Amino acid sequence: MSRALKEVGISTTQSTLSKDMRELGVVKAPDGGGFRYQVPAGRDRALLQREDLLKRELADFVVEVDGAENMLAVKTITGHAQGVCEAIDQAGWTGVVGTIAGENTIFILCRSTAGRQALQEKVLAITGAL
Repeated sequence: MSRALKEVGISTTQSTLSKDMRELGVVKAPDGGGFRYQVPAGRDRALLQREDLLKRELADFVVEVDGAENMLAVKTITGHAQGVCEAIDQAGWTGVVGTIAGENTIFILCRSTAGRQALQEKVLAITGAL
């Protein structure tokens, strides 16, 4: 795949290509004795894309998570808070009232302290417990 991209003037690493393929929901499927890449159809595809995007954004860019009462503060690498925040918004997590993102910090307002604690554990689990 990376060779084909290079032939048309697009240079990429295998790591970036693999992440992008996951984000797009592309899977390898059997095809008459070989394999081919395909994208799942319909609603499953959109769900896969949102989940993969969220996991990628959290794992790649979150550097710290802390909370107080019903507010969760998520610190990111500078310049990435907006993208991580959008992925969180698209995930539609229950118990989240709203989010605000700056340059490197996201504030998440939760409906309750217990909800914030559960959300904090969820974020830490996805990020690998920083």
